[in-house]
Amino acid sequence: FAATVAGGPPLLAVSYAPDAGCFYRGEDPFNLFARLADLKALQVVQPEQSPSPGEVDPFRCTLAFRALVARPRVEVAHLFRYVSEQVDIAAVPIEALAVPIGTPSDAPIDDFVAEARERLARRDFAGLRRAVEARLGSIDRQLWLASALRCLTAVLACALPNGTLAAALVDAIAVGGAGSPGATAEQAKTDALAAPPVVVRSRDKPMAARILAEQQRIVAMPGEGETLRRRMAGVEATVANLLASLDLSDHGDELRQAAAAAAGGGASEPLVALLGVLMQFVQRPAMSVPGVGVAEAEHPQARQLARVLKVDPAKVDALMALIAELVVSKNSLPFLAKRAEEVYGSREMSREIKDQYAVIDRLAQEMQRAIMEVRLLPVSEVFERFPRLVRDLARKLDKHIELKVVGEDTAADKTMIEALGDPLLHIVRNAIDHGVEPAAQREAAGKPGCATLRLSACQEGDQVVIEVADDGRGMDPARLRRLAVEKGLLDAAQAGRLSDQEAVNLIFRAGFSTAAVISDLSGRGVGMDVVRTTVDRLGGAVTVTSAVGQGTCVRLSLPLSMAITRVMMVEAGGCLLGIPMDLIAETVRLDPRRVRAIKQAETFVLRDEVVPLRRLADLLGLPLPPADPDAHHAVLVARVGNAPVGLVVDRFREGMDVILKPLDGVLAELRGYTGTALLGDGSVLLVLDLKELL
Repeated sequence: FAATVAGGPPLLAVSYAPDAGCFYRGEDPFNLFARLADLKALQVVQPEQSPSPGEVDPFRCTLAFRALVARPRVEVAHLFRYVSEQVDIAAVPIEALAVPIGTPSDAPIDDFVAEARERLARRDFAGLRRAVEARLGSIDRQLWLASALRCLTAVLACALPNGTLAAALVDAIAVGGAGSPGATAEQAKTDALAAPPVVVRSRDKPMAARILAEQQRIVAMPGEGETLRRRMAGVEATVANLLASLDLSDHGDELRQAAAAAAGGGASEPLVALLGVLMQFVQRPAMSVPGVGVAEAEHPQARQLARVLKVDPAKVDALMALIAELVVSKNSLPFLAKRAEEVYGSREMSREIKDQYAVIDRLAQEMQRAIMEVRLLPVSEVFERFPRLVRDLARKLDKHIELKVVGEDTAADKTMIEALGDPLLHIVRNAIDHGVEPAAQREAAGKPGCATLRLSACQEGDQVVIEVADDGRGMDPARLRRLAVEKGLLDAAQAGRLSDQEAVNLIFRAGFSTAAVISDLSGRGVGMDVVRTTVDRLGGAVTVTSAVGQGTCVRLSLPLSMAITRVMMVEAGGCLLGIPMDLIAETVRLDPRRVRAIKQAETFVLRDEVVPLRRLADLLGLPLPPADPDAHHAVLVARVGNAPVGLVVDRFREGMDVILKPLDGVLAELRGYTGTALLGDGSVLLVLDLKELL
């Protein structure tokens, strides 16, 4: 209450009723409130009729949330911007906060009430505050009267005391609480409706602030005599009219006294200070209180027209390059903190550097995210070419195909969008040529004569997922094994050991094709291997699932951006190496007694799953450290090709954002490395390509 009446952010009441399916959209209602600063209260509301334990669906949200928060409305609305239709935000009236509590008292207070009303009439807020503090010193703090006096003290301590609220508190003290400003909600509502409405428009406040700033400049101008008196009279008249428009006319006495002192050649500081306090008031967010109707403050951007700024893509790329360099520069601060502590022995300096690093890291991430959003383009830039392509190919092959496009508004980095064209083209052509059957075959199999080809996109975490699915004939693993043997890619024994999913993955082999006749669409053995190569180069993954007679789905998972990569640093064989964070599932400390040998390979069991174990130093040909049979292994569990693998390293290091540079020159053909990155101390970090290494 004291912070609100003193000019702080108004107290807001937030009511959030999440949609029942919010979890499927990646929303976390409780986490939103955890991110609210200055959260004063939070209530979780359960449904009136709770289901029995056996009927509870853990994937449906049935709770609602109510909270009180002391933050500007713009910040709260920004946090809930993606669920704005499910959230109600309302300012809590100041009167509703002035609710004295405590034990009733029959102590005589008529003398205090008379003195308080007399001082309020003279607007002697300072004298009234001294009287209140004197009375507080002789009253038990547990009494209702003491609580009411503390509320009154908070009102009087403001630079611009609210005379109306102070008078209401004095009236409540006079009747012992029956007339408290927050006694009943109905009384507050009645008072609000009966009060004359005064409209303070949010668009008027910037103008008021500029007027007050100009008056401050005029007061500071040199002058004397009649010129000074006329100037101060003009300032007084201007500010008085402004106060009247803002419903602050009860502060006219302070204005007249300060202006008279300045006009008489005295000190102008009181007038300058009063103008400064008024500027702080008009720059505060609009507050809804009884008797004050706020128009157009709820949505200050509602009347702004949409504006689009056209920028050369090269300038956006330059911004991205600069933020990337900033990422490298900020990474030098942890090394500097370590040097300050280890070399110069200044632990305090090291701590201060780390604190500043945390601030700079947060700002750099926000800048990176903001620039990334500028670079994002909808996948419709790629999808829009396929309706005509599908129509033309279907007509050429005498097939009936309906194309369904879903999620074309999903955004991805423009570099990713530009690189998606060829892979999607190969996948769609394969689906039309290989996957979809002619209408006669579909009807004979009990399917609709018109096939469905579904092209969808969505965002999952920091990945963009694109799927191309058809309801065609699917892929027969037995036929794929037979074709691999016929083409000499595998011998019969190797083909027989393949699982059904491994047989489906044969389509990614170079030179492999299921087409019986070479045409301008397929049969040349070029297609899906190009897709996998392109997607791997983009740092993504491609998977295929198929069921005979039901159809095939090709799924592309791609990162949102390629500009900055998050890596985890590890030590192996005395070398510092980086591993992309998107391949890391977890890190574990492994007891050597849990390691088991299967033939010549080491494995261990992690949550009922057998995980192969490889030593990173051995894979890279680096010297192995001396074996310690009792020391726990530092194991990094990565997922490569949807299969887990454990990498034994010497030690884990921190993770950081780096700019990944591909290998070039004589190192361009070096296998097992995806590129290099420059660290903050000037050293070069080699980043591993686990897909190729394993």
